[in-house]
This record gives sequence, C-alpha cells and structure tokens, in this order.
Amino acid sequence: MVVTLKDVAQAANLSVASVSRILTNRGRYSETTAKRVREIAREMGYFKNQSAADLASKKSRAVGVVVPLIHTNFADEIIKGLYEATVASGYELLITYLDDNEAHQTQVFNTLLTRQVGAVFLLSLDIPAWMMAQLTTQSIPIISLTTILNEHISAVTSNEFIVMDTLVDHLVSKGHTNIALIGDTKLTTNISSVRRRNFIESMKQHQLTTENAFFYGNDHSYETGYQSVTEGYDINALPFTAAIATADLVGVGIVNAMNDANKSIPNSLSVVTIDGLQLTEMSRPQLTTIQQNFAEIGRIAMNLFIENSIDQQQQIIYVPTKLIERDSVLDIK
Repeated sequence: MVVTLKDVAQAANLSVASVSRILTNRGRYSETTAKRVREIAREMGYFKNQSAADLASKKSRAVGVVVPLIHTNFADEIIKGLYEATVASGYELLITYLDDNEAHQTQVFNTLLTRQVGAVFLLSLDIPAWMMAQLTTQSIPIISLTTILNEHISAVTSNEFIVMDTLVDHLVSKGHTNIALIGDTKLTTNISSVRRRNFIESMKQHQLTTENAFFYGNDHSYETGYQSVTEGYDINALPFTAAIATADLVGVGIVNAMNDANKSIPNSLSVVTIDGLQLTEMSRPQLTTIQQNFAEIGRIAMNLFIENSIDQQQQIIYVPTKLIERDSVLDIK
C-alpha cells in the first residue's frame, strides 16, 4: 500500500499543508516538530511524488546530462561532481548517452523533452546541429562541459591553451624539441581541433616548426596509444623523444607498448598525459600529467544553473589545472 502525504499528516496530528511544508523545507517550524515529522515519514515509508510536484509547480526538478557513448574515464568524475550538486540542491540527475545514430539521437532528445528537464549538460560532446537548434527553441538552458562549443552556449572547462602550453613548456625545458601529439588528433571534433591548434602554437612559441611536431591517432583509447609506437612509427627509431597523450589511457598504451618491446620509459621515450586521473599513478613508471579537476567542473556547472546565471548571457568558466611531475620525463639537455 502506497503511503500518502495525508497518512503522514494523520500520524503526526498535523495538517497536510503543514507536513508538506516541513518535508519540502518551506515555512517555519520548530526543529523538534520538523524532526518528528521526518522520522514519521521515514518509518512509514513515505516517498515524495516528484512528478506530481513538478506538474503542480510547473517546474521540473530534473536536469539531463548527455554523455558520448564512447568516452574516457574522466566522464565518471564529472558525473560525480554533477550528482553531488544535484542531490545537495534537491534535483534529480538524468544521464543519457549519445552515439552517431540519428534515430538514437532523436530518442535521447525526446527523452529530455518528455522529462521536461530544467537544463541540459553536454559532456565533452559535439552535439548535432538539429538537436542544438531544437533545445534552443525549447528555451532549455544548455551548459557544455570540458569544451567551448560556440559563442552562445555557456561552458565550464579547463583552459585548453594553458593545458597544452604547460606541457610543451615542461618538455622543452627538459631538452625535448621533437614532440608527438598522440590520441585524438583527427580535427573532426571541437576539442581535438583546439588541442592540435594549441599544440602547434605552443611549439611555435619555442621556435619549433611543424617539422618538430608529429601526430598520430583518431581517439582517446588505450589501443591508439599502443599502436602509435608499434604501427604508426618504428619503435626502434622514433622520430620524436617525447609524446603528449591526449588522455591518460592513451599514455598508458604508449608506456605498455614500449615496455613490451623492452624499451624503457623515460630513457627511450618521455611521456606526459592530459587528465591526471588515478590511472597515471598506477602506471609504471608513474606518469607526469596535467591534472584537470573534473568533479569541480561538474559542481560549478550545476551551480551555474541553480543560480540562474546562464539565463542572461554566455559564461565561460575556467577551472584551474595543475602540472604533476613524476617519473616519465627524461632531462636530455
């Protein structure tokens, strides 16, 4: 039998309106009374009908996050940050996944509209133009996470130029002039284009030309890292002395390929990664990395929505990153 608000009110000997205000943190009641009502509701097994409450208030308490079906493990950290902020503010987080299939994309879009989400968070995603237009038409606030999509949509991300500039500066300071960018370098996504462009620009600042820059890979996978030095280049005669991996998984792939060929890191090749998750500490050797604060990106993005800061104008918020030096870079000066 479903326990209703009326049942709780009768057990507490209070009006339905009073119990409703207490359970939704509205109105002024003594802490003793509020605590007693919450205990009664919990013991009776009362659960708030959020759908009915949303319908009555004409305001959804759900927000949606759209995640690429193929994603790296940093997505979990961002979702944790979003989840913490949504729970703390009384919202519900609806997680959906998006691939390249237009029928599935339509289904995801319809799910978001059916749930009447209050906002949509796009996680490292180049959303299809038609879906972007539809979301805009519906006046649903959109926040991009980890990448800047255009001049209209707010974003919470790391400063990609600082990320790349810090890594190139670090490698050059150790004497490396021939450097590879390995991972997602295909130029078909927003973030891959930005990183490739920033890599070239950072090299130029050190008077290094395109002849000093090498590129390999179409994604952020472990396999791409492994294959870069086993199939992309001759592992016994690499034309570069250092590699920047576009994700931690890529970096671990490079390290394992070198180890399998009895080539030591960093003596045979220096490796640094972008993301800085626990995986970089588990690698042997441990990897030098630029660490992004993904959980904070999620928390800040949710708070932007809660504070209604994105209804007025676009905001770009950069969350600081940190270079963590470990054992994967050799000083060859």
